[in-house]
Amino acid sequence: MKVRKLWAASGALTIVLFGCGLLFGDLLGSSNYPPLNASYPRVRAYFLANGSEVRTLAFFHVLSALALLCFAAYLFSWLQRAEQPAGCLPAIALAGGVTAAVFLLLSALIYRTLAEPTVIRDPALAHALVVLSYLAGGPAIAVPLALPVAAGAIIALRRGTVLPRWTGWLGASAAVISLCSAATLLGPMNNSSALYGVLLLAAILGFVWVFVTSVVLAVEA
Repeated sequence: MKVRKLWAASGALTIVLFGCGLLFGDLLGSSNYPPLNASYPRVRAYFLANGSEVRTLAFFHVLSALALLCFAAYLFSWLQRAEQPAGCLPAIALAGGVTAAVFLLLSALIYRTLAEPTVIRDPALAHALVVLSYLAGGPAIAVPLALPVAAGAIIALRRGTVLPRWTGWLGASAAVISLCSAATLLGPMNNSSALYGVLLLAAILGFVWVFVTSVVLAVEA
């Protein structure tokens, strides 16, 4: 039972580790992580001044990606038990969770690459990696994460036993907005655009659902 509780709690751990990374990347550095439309001098100054903070950001997000993989595996097994007769929801949830974790890991590796002084001194390469860090750490995580969130929401709305029905409505909202965040790929995006706001809302709702669901499943395990 204790082992199952730890596996179930890995979702909450995912969010905590992710938040620790953001703490170093934004709050503990000399300035915030540069926005998408930041000038090259600003990008260069940030990464040269905050190399250790960016490396720590990458470290925590690697751990967060591993925790998300564990939670995706646990959610897969829980959905198999909860959905009787067995359907495709467990497989869909696992595929989405693994994909989101892979892109979270990729974003961490991009952060670590940006912390190299020789990389950040190349304007074109620095700009490309900053944009890629936003894409890999944004819609590439939010969109596939909609799949496990939607799967869990469906079970909560159908049964409402282990997972309260309100988590089903939260998950349904998070899944829809997460899928809508794919629209950020259709045009130029900056940190003050409406599309970026949709992406932030998708991340918040999706992560809240993961955290709450993880805690509920850990208590139930």
